[in-house]
Amino acid sequence: MDIANRRVLITGASRGLGRTLAFAFAAAGAREVFAGARKREDIEKLTSDAAAIGAPIMPIKLDVTKEDDIRAAAGLGFVEILINNAGVAGYGNPVQMNFEDAMREMSVNYFGALRMARALAPAMIERGEGVIVNVATAFAKVNLPLVGTYCASKAALLSLGQALRAYLGDKGVHVMTVMPTTIDTDMSRGADVPKMTTEFVAGEILRHIREETIDPPIGEEAERVLESLRTDPAGLEKMLSQIRA
Repeated sequence: MDIANRRVLITGASRGLGRTLAFAFAAAGAREVFAGARKREDIEKLTSDAAAIGAPIMPIKLDVTKEDDIRAAAGLGFVEILINNAGVAGYGNPVQMNFEDAMREMSVNYFGALRMARALAPAMIERGEGVIVNVATAFAKVNLPLVGTYCASKAALLSLGQALRAYLGDKGVHVMTVMPTTIDTDMSRGADVPKMTTEFVAGEILRHIREETIDPPIGEEAERVLESLRTDPAGLEKMLSQIRA
């Protein structure tokens, strides 16, 4: 899908990849970019930063666990491109970590994306066009136990994307789940692993939207992870199990 003159909605746009995506879409010629953020101070900063460069970014209050926020987002009118980027991550042993953290990962990372798709997809179906992008991770394919329950929530998101594609593909709506490895954001601050810049990942996501790819890995490390999963899954799982906080 061509990005120029499109209306885009991005969840989790207050910082990190989401913020970078908002400005990348604006620079690529999007007509309007709705940038979802939960906190008033983040909305204010996005507003001032966008105004300073004349970017067509409209920050909106959007918590993907809140039905009222999602309903308001759906009321903004037809959006051609939905980016389900909002995410949270917990670290550690699934048996010992705070159970509420694991529950919140599923609420935001999986159910949040499902809520957004249910809210915005009907208008895409009616118009016969649209793109839904779910931001997951290559470790949705093979678990990185350092963030084991986070990876599990992203595995659920990857599977959801396949279901959405089955139901929406013949309606003119393309669904893809992008799979980077670790991105240099606040979320990954505690992870001592190679990290990609948000600018690189955002650029790749825009490229894949234009090409309407299906579930692409993002970056060389993600490609290596998926190749290792094909050639030596047991060895890959053992190697990943050694990575600790």
